[in-house]
Amino acid sequence: MQRIVVLSTDNHPGYFFYLPIVAHYWQHFGWEIAIFETQGIPYYDYIQNARYYPIPEIEGVRPGTCAQTVRHFVADVLPRDAYWMVQDIDLIPLKPWEPDLNARTVWGFPEMTGGTFVPVHYTGMTGDKWYELMGCTGDLKADMEREMKRNGRAYAKQEDWEIWWNTDWDILTQKIIPRKNEFTWVPRGMVSCGRFTVPKGRIDRCSIEVDPETNAYSWGATKEQYKKIWTDAHCENHNPSSPEKWKMIRGLLVEVFGEVPSWMDEHATNHYSKYGVH
Repeated sequence: MQRIVVLSTDNHPGYFFYLPIVAHYWQHFGWEIAIFETQGIPYYDYIQNARYYPIPEIEGVRPGTCAQTVRHFVADVLPRDAYWMVQDIDLIPLKPWEPDLNARTVWGFPEMTGGTFVPVHYTGMTGDKWYELMGCTGDLKADMEREMKRNGRAYAKQEDWEIWWNTDWDILTQKIIPRKNEFTWVPRGMVSCGRFTVPKGRIDRCSIEVDPETNAYSWGATKEQYKKIWTDAHCENHNPSSPEKWKMIRGLLVEVFGEVPSWMDEHATNHYSKYGVH
C-alpha cells in the first residue's frame, strides 16, 4: 500500500523554508510526499517525485488557515486506496514512523493538547476512510468552505488569534471524537525538560537558547532527552535560514543522520539571501 505524508504551507518564508527539508526526511523514511501550497511558493528541484496541488482560496479566510485546513480534505484529490498521514511543515522527522496501515490512528491524545483538540500531525488512515470521515464530495474547495463555515473559527477577527489558529484542530476533533471507538489511540507521553514540558522524544523550539557572547543558538533542554527516543524536531519560524539558526538545525541533522545533503546548505544560503529577516 502506498504511504503518503501530506504537507502544506502558505507563502510565509519561515514556513516554506522547511518544505524541501521535511519532504526529504519523510522520503528518507520511505514515505511518498503530497504537497499543498498557496500561491507564491518557489519551486524546489531538490524535491523529487512529489505530488503538488494548489490550495483553494476561500473568501474571508486567511491563506494560512486554508493551508492548515486543506490537509483534512485531500481525499478529494489523493488516491483513496493509499494510506496517508497529516504532518506539519515545521516538524522534521528524526526516526521512522510505522503506523498500522489498516487502522485509523491518532497519536498523542489527550496528553499533547490537554484533551482540548485531537493533534493533527501523525493522524492517519486510508484515503477512503478520510473521504468518509470528512464528508468529502470530490470538490476540495467546496468541502473546505462548507466545514469552515460550519465551524466558524476561520472567520474570526485577526486579533482573535487563539480562535482562528485552531480551525483545523477543531474541525478534525469534531469529526473524530463522536466516533472515537473507531480509532486507535497511540499514547506518546509528555516529559519534563527543565522548565519545559514537551511530547516525549520531541526536540522543541520552546527551549532554544542563545549564547549572549557568541550569538550561537542551541536547542537547549529538550535536546537533553535520551538520544534513542528522539522522534521529531519542532522548528521555529522566525528567520530559520539565518546562518546562526541553520547551524543549529544542521547540527542536529548531522547528529541524527550522519550528514546532510549538500543542497541543504545551498538552500539555506539562497533562502536567507532572498528573504532575509522575516
